[in-house]
Amino acid sequence: MAQALADDGHRPVFALKDVLSPWAAFRDAPWPVLLAPSWVKPQESGKPFSSATFGDVLAVHGYARADVLASLVACWDGILAATRPDLVVCDFAPTLVLAATGRVPVLDVGNGYCQPPYHLPSFPKTFEDREPTYPEADTLRVVRGVMGDRLRPGTDTLPAAFAGAERCVTVFPELDPYRGIRTESCLGPLDPMPPPLPPPATPRFFAYLGAEVASTEPALRLLAQGGFAGEAYVRGSEPAQRDRLRADGLTVHDLPVRLADALARCGVLLHHGGLSAAEAALCAGRPQLLLPIHGEHMLNAAALHKLGVAHVLSGEYPASDVLEAVRQLAFEPKFPRRAADLAAHFARMPLGAALETVRDRCRLLLG
Repeated sequence: MAQALADDGHRPVFALKDVLSPWAAFRDAPWPVLLAPSWVKPQESGKPFSSATFGDVLAVHGYARADVLASLVACWDGILAATRPDLVVCDFAPTLVLAATGRVPVLDVGNGYCQPPYHLPSFPKTFEDREPTYPEADTLRVVRGVMGDRLRPGTDTLPAAFAGAERCVTVFPELDPYRGIRTESCLGPLDPMPPPLPPPATPRFFAYLGAEVASTEPALRLLAQGGFAGEAYVRGSEPAQRDRLRADGLTVHDLPVRLADALARCGVLLHHGGLSAAEAALCAGRPQLLLPIHGEHMLNAAALHKLGVAHVLSGEYPASDVLEAVRQLAFEPKFPRRAADLAAHFARMPLGAALETVRDRCRLLLG
């Protein structure tokens, strides 16, 4: 998106919550990279946070406290004053939407989870078995107190406070947690997707997991020791950990690999439930084992399980479940068959149109 707009003569400026992890991608780009403000409520001992609605997510990121939200808005105000943009394009940045609305056109590009319906009187539940932790009326009072008359006229609900942005929902509708109640169309993924792939020559798995998750190394070692051939990229792993996995016979990559290439070699994908990996596996026709670590992962995992192409393991589970799950996904015909059918379905969609749509919307808003 940035390159297309730069080719039109515009100057992209980035504000990122994390400026270190993506630095390799930005190091040689001629665009300024700023640090975006963010805050997460410190977790109380023995009280893990779980959200029931997007209102809970807002509250735990500063919206439950007027002093925190005021400081975040002030930081965004400073960034907007310093950069003086003609257009704001954001992803999962509701406070930037608040700060920019009424000052500059805003295009919210996201994966559905971070774009709940704004036409409803309250944010809908994403987990039916949970009750909201933070009352939306309290959060709305905080937003009103901080934003004052900067809020759009008629903002009498919390969802309406963020309705000033235009939106591009870049996800397959099958993975949209608000499918059925959303008014916008889902455009499909921004990322290039692989075509449907033939089965690999030999049964193998590919794992894209995080080293910070306690179950990652035991699960991979168990699979390798159980006779499953596979390869892995473990994000954030140390050399000693990679050596232990290699000693068990696993192929371990030091650097990220192109997911389409890994899926061509492997018949099952193990990951935590990130959307890009899930959509790539859907398009390639590969069953998935999901090991989710937060709420958005859980929603993606539940959708994939409902589609019939995934097993999900969360919380505490016997180590043997990992072996059995991969065995079923790789060798029971119903899983590869269902994955192939869905891959053919997605191949009939106009993949690649999402990026063009977003570019066109940006150009229209820029005038």
